[in-house]
Amino acid sequence: MARRPTTRANNLSVGTSRPTVRRPRVARSTPDLAESLAIVQRLANRLSGCFDVTSIGDQVVGILTDELGLRSCSIMLVDSTGERIVNLSGASPTRTKTGRRSFRLGEGVAGSAALCGKTIRVNDTRQDVRFLKGAGSIRSLLCLPLFSGGRVIGLLNLSHPDPGFFSSEHESVFSILATMVGHLLTFARLQGELSGLNRSLEGKVEAKTREIEASQRKLFQQEKLVSLGTLVAGVAHELNNRLVPLLAYSHVLAETPRSEEERRLVAAMASAAVGAKKIVEGLLRFARQDHPEMELMHWNDVIAEVVDALGFRKDSGRITVRTALDPALPPVLGDAQQMGQVLINLMNNAFDAMGECGTLEIVSRGENAHVDVEVSDTGPGIPAEALTKIFDPFFTTKEVGRGTGLGLSLCYGMVRAHRGEINVESRPGRTVFTVRLPRATGHAVDNESGLPSSERSHV
Repeated sequence: MARRPTTRANNLSVGTSRPTVRRPRVARSTPDLAESLAIVQRLANRLSGCFDVTSIGDQVVGILTDELGLRSCSIMLVDSTGERIVNLSGASPTRTKTGRRSFRLGEGVAGSAALCGKTIRVNDTRQDVRFLKGAGSIRSLLCLPLFSGGRVIGLLNLSHPDPGFFSSEHESVFSILATMVGHLLTFARLQGELSGLNRSLEGKVEAKTREIEASQRKLFQQEKLVSLGTLVAGVAHELNNRLVPLLAYSHVLAETPRSEEERRLVAAMASAAVGAKKIVEGLLRFARQDHPEMELMHWNDVIAEVVDALGFRKDSGRITVRTALDPALPPVLGDAQQMGQVLINLMNNAFDAMGECGTLEIVSRGENAHVDVEVSDTGPGIPAEALTKIFDPFFTTKEVGRGTGLGLSLCYGMVRAHRGEINVESRPGRTVFTVRLPRATGHAVDNESGLPSSERSHV
């Protein structure tokens, strides 16, 4: 049968039309069996090595539409519910609100073909009650189920404006194409799922690797603190023994009649001895790492006391101190004195980093099973190469003579003794130290072990 030139109307009832550039078509005869087989062969060549579901659908729709001069062509797939078939490839102005045309299984010609799993050929849509009205320019339909493993996974829909366009030969040839497309789509889907699983597995491996590396760093840091603590304790003890007579004699000399120059020298000696004694006391505190007296502690109360105690620092210069405390913050098990010392060290470091102006902010918040306290400043930031060493004993970024490098090590040890974590993030203009402690469970605490009473039997 000779075909007349076709135009592509917009309103479809089965599948969707592929958008193309409008151009005049030369009238030609309906493809015979040999021509149809040649079309399938060309499609097979084009699909070779194509493993993307959308690309496969677009290739099939594009070639069939161009080769057969179809009114519309689409590939539809059964959705995850198994109750509808949804358009994969092809486009139409008559889409649903979701942007994809779909049918219930059993609805219309396409839905009927998907439900029964058999090819349906309609020679004249005006004579078939299953045809959904609304696309009067369609007269011939060929709906071919796509199979995989014996089950229908979708449909290949072909439509044409001429009645009786599709023959039994077309039905046989394009059934072969539908089988091939069904297998290709299934393979592409499986490959996509495998790629997704691989990416997910790689992500989990990377996350676990980072977690292990972080645990190893914390363990190494703890072991380093213990080893250094033993060494420092011995050194501090020996230094302390030799400082005692120096301090005592300097006070005696200061009480005896001396010239002005001698008094100045004795005062300098006494001041140096007192400074050395403070360093030794810091070393001893670092070495002892006293067990915390664990009890119910309210972080907001500790923060308020420390901010009030350090008021003299914020009054010097142009430094603004802000707090943003969660009023519903749950309590933690901790030693308020030790955690206050941690907060003092962090705030003093922030004041020193900012100099005469800046903003220091303390934030408290509950995070599921933890309570976080953040101390942030607007100073110049910590160099990236120093971030990994910031909690090491004796490491400091301050000028010589302005710090011993023990403050953050003490903070680290005390927080770890509370089964917590202390972390730092820094960039120019903002440095944030975060102290994270587990929230209290409401159990009584054994201060000798520092554990909730419910856990003592397991130690």
